[in-house]
Amino acid sequence: MWYQERTDKHRDTVSPKYNLCCRKGKVQLPLLKDPPMLLQHLLFDNDVDSKNYQQHIRVYNMMFAFTSPGARIDKSVNDGRGPPTFKIQGQTCHRVGSMLPMPGQHPKFAQLYIYDTEHEIENRIRGIRNRNDINEEIVCKLSAMLHQYNVHAKSFRMAKERLQDAPVRDLRLKLISDRVSDGRVYNLPTVSEVAALIVGDVNTSSKRDIIMETRSRTLQRISELHTSYLSYQYPLLFPYGEDGYRHDVLHRDTGNSNSSKRNRLTIREWLCFR
Repeated sequence: MWYQERTDKHRDTVSPKYNLCCRKGKVQLPLLKDPPMLLQHLLFDNDVDSKNYQQHIRVYNMMFAFTSPGARIDKSVNDGRGPPTFKIQGQTCHRVGSMLPMPGQHPKFAQLYIYDTEHEIENRIRGIRNRNDINEEIVCKLSAMLHQYNVHAKSFRMAKERLQDAPVRDLRLKLISDRVSDGRVYNLPTVSEVAALIVGDVNTSSKRDIIMETRSRTLQRISELHTSYLSYQYPLLFPYGEDGYRHDVLHRDTGNSNSSKRNRLTIREWLCFR
């Protein structure tokens, strides 16, 4: 915690107390696992590969993101004078398309985990504007790491294998939002908890679930309350596919009779803890 975030700024500067992170013990969440060794090396070392990764970390993350960022862009400010300006109106969002690209199109985002995986690295680098900044060896290692550790990469691999075994006309992939496990203790879901293959009619158990068609031109907006909202967009921040904010996590009972009526974790509390 930052020293200036202590609660009693003028009383005790030797042993400061903090309230923002855990609300005096009311917020209980599992700690994140240490990242895989590859990420530790790229994030904290000082060799050529690490410096390249640290300098272009946003590009590397976008190469492996399952979802695309969306926003309404105000182009009126670019009138030809001065540097280009990127202005957004309203709230940004995350979107996901179908499992496979439309005929004649290249795979993007989640499709890269399913379609034409024999040329996965080439397909990922193709979508980058400044390809000379990217180290292909790092891309290969990151791809292998995510396929080994990331639960979402494993779920899309499951869809890929099903499509390869026997093409099914009405095959869909449901990206599940709700969890059964206690969110105060567990944040590493299994493949069966994050995704399910469906043939035929779809019965959604949650309004936040996402149903991916085999092929479609439609982009679906993912709810900000979807448990995997952040790990879909930032796989290199959540390399295991850890759960994000869950609306059903209860506060821990601290025995304080003056506790507020609200007993569920808020997004702000989750972000402060993380």
